[in-house]
Amino acid sequence: MSNPSHDVNPRLTLEDRLIYPPAYEAIRPFFDPRTQWGHGAQEHLAFHTLKDHFPELSSQEVFLIIATAKRLFANGHEPL
Repeated sequence: MSNPSHDVNPRLTLEDRLIYPPAYEAIRPFFDPRTQWGHGAQEHLAFHTLKDHFPELSSQEVFLIIATAKRLFANGHEPL
């Protein structure tokens, strides 16, 4: 039986959800195959860009956005 005090609500707040579209747009160039160096995405540049543009994000949130964006862009999908 689960303990309700330890259950995590997987839903994001409206404020959290609103940051994703501009965050993905800010890092889109780093995952564009035409701008990749050495056939690899530039995750380190994407990380610094997100930290500069969205200082309120934790490092964990930045890594989550980058991992999600990388997966979506690699599969030819639009993030949102």
